[in-house]
Amino acid sequence: VFEHFSKLKYRKPKYNSNIHMVTSDAYTLTDGPTIYLADDVEKIARFCIQEAKIPDQIMKDIMEDIKYNNALNAEITKYEHDYEDATAKDEGKDNKMSDINRLSPEVRRLKEKIDVLRSQIKSTSLHDIFVPNRKAHLKQWQSSNTTVKNPFTCDIVDETVVRLMQLNDIDDNWKVLLLMGIGVFTNHDSITYTEIMKELAEKQKLFLIIASSDFIYGTNYQFCHGYIGKDLADMTQEKSIQAMGRVGRNKIQQEYTLRFRDDSLIKKLLLPSDNKPEVRNMNRLFNSYA
Repeated sequence: VFEHFSKLKYRKPKYNSNIHMVTSDAYTLTDGPTIYLADDVEKIARFCIQEAKIPDQIMKDIMEDIKYNNALNAEITKYEHDYEDATAKDEGKDNKMSDINRLSPEVRRLKEKIDVLRSQIKSTSLHDIFVPNRKAHLKQWQSSNTTVKNPFTCDIVDETVVRLMQLNDIDDNWKVLLLMGIGVFTNHDSITYTEIMKELAEKQKLFLIIASSDFIYGTNYQFCHGYIGKDLADMTQEKSIQAMGRVGRNKIQQEYTLRFRDDSLIKKLLLPSDNKPEVRNMNRLFNSYA
């Protein structure tokens, strides 16, 4: 193994760089979605926005649209509470919600008001130059002599963007990231955001997912490329193997890569390790039933 490591320095790198994943290195992410595992997912999310170099005026326009939608959402939430309170008075009546004509005039007015406000939610978008691996983006970041093969990009419809813009319980940065085709899995307060991200991940609509290492357990989402962040240098050997298992599953004739941001993880993967908490936990579990 040590002999193998000593020979690595003589190998020619496949790519000169791969960390600029939303700009100059995005073309290296081919065939399918990418997952970036990190302990501090918010740091990686901020890095992606910073790297995108979205001009101040465009970012300002997006944030103003988001601010407008947030104000609408607050108003919608208020009317929804009033609507719930009003319909609660009808509990016990037959077919109370089956026919809008059976609703009281007050309840109908509230429902109409909510529908009108929802129709005013703005859908916003980014120019393709800021969306990784769109044609305009590749033209901006790749030289004419760069070989670009099967670059993967996001596929997010306006309806999904509108759904996201209706949320008022997530950070505005998550909304900007989705416009770039990036989803973030962390301890969100918003159940709806998490559901939207899971739906997009399952359908392989996202360009990139940023997630904590715990995301690797209990998920069958398919990825073509995987980053393992520097702040996961303490990850165990078993967890590293589990992380690698998220990439390159079920499909053939595609390009798959694993990109370790710290060499210590590679050594930990290939060399014997005495730190096996997963094994100890399993032993404890089975011995408890002995």
